Order: sequence, then structure tokens, then C-alpha cells
Amino acid sequence: MVSVQNLSKQYGSRVIFDDVTFTVDRGERAGLVGRNGDGKTTLFRLLPGEEPVDGGTVVFPRNYS
Repeated sequence: MVSVQNLSKQYGSRVIFDDVTFTVDRGERAGLVGRNGDGKTTLFRLLPGEEPVDGGTVVFPRNYS
């Protein structure tokens, strides 16, 4: 299970995420859509810890795909 609670991320004065919360359970599938620059790639870097979050918590199990 992937769990995100109160996620916040910004670059300088540009807020990418503010207080985002969601859960994706085992076996569940989720899609992510948005315009260029909306933070899709940033989110996928935050989940496994490739990039630090500014606030909130991300639980992403080791060896999870």
C-alpha cells in the first residue's frame, strides 16, 4: 500500500503540492493526468524517496512496484 498524508512540496515560491492526501491499496490501479509542469514527475520522485518532501509523510514499501 502506498499512503500519502498532508504532502507538501514547493520550489522557491512555486507551490507544487499543498496538503495532498491519498492511498493506493495493494492490487488497486491509479492513473495520474495533468498538464506539463503540474507535478506528475515530482510526485513519482517523492513516493520512493528520490526527492525529499517539504511536509507530510509518504509510506512507500521497499521493493514495491
